[in-house]
Amino acid sequence: MNERNKVKQKIEMLIREFKNNPDKFLTEENIRSYFYHLLLGDFNIVRNCENDSRSIPLHTEIRWYGQSGRLKLRSDIVIMDVSTLRTTDDNGLRLPLKGYSFNKPKIVIEVKMRRKGSETDTAFINKIRKDWVKIRTLNSELGNDFYSFIVIFDKKKNLDLELERQNNHKEYYVYPYAERGN
Repeated sequence: MNERNKVKQKIEMLIREFKNNPDKFLTEENIRSYFYHLLLGDFNIVRNCENDSRSIPLHTEIRWYGQSGRLKLRSDIVIMDVSTLRTTDDNGLRLPLKGYSFNKPKIVIEVKMRRKGSETDTAFINKIRKDWVKIRTLNSELGNDFYSFIVIFDKKKNLDLELERQNNHKEYYVYPYAERGN
């Protein structure tokens, strides 16, 4: 099974768990952590990096440099090509301040969750759109060689979000709160 399908399978597992036990996830970070745990089963193989270190392809809170050269974007979960990861200065090439660099993201995942009683529909949609803009920015600056997912959980109500899809690399999953007894 390819990497994209493995991620889709884990998204479906996460959705089932959310629907069956929504109160297991009190915060967006709970969902991200559980999702990372699910993904770790398929993306925990240690591989050689560009320099002589070793790492796995799955990472969280990845920061991206924009065209300005400043850290301006952060992604929740990234699956990368470990062979392009560099964690030490090499041949006169200094590492960025973040302490690592890599050239090939394979999959970028953003996770959003809204709790009951939290932000308005408009505010929540705006947060989702910011993630969409972030992914479009990454596509334009890094090239369009990676897949991306925005996984959205809404405990307040189903917004029936119709978000723009740029191409087949973009997938959105929207899941409303699973009412008890359903």
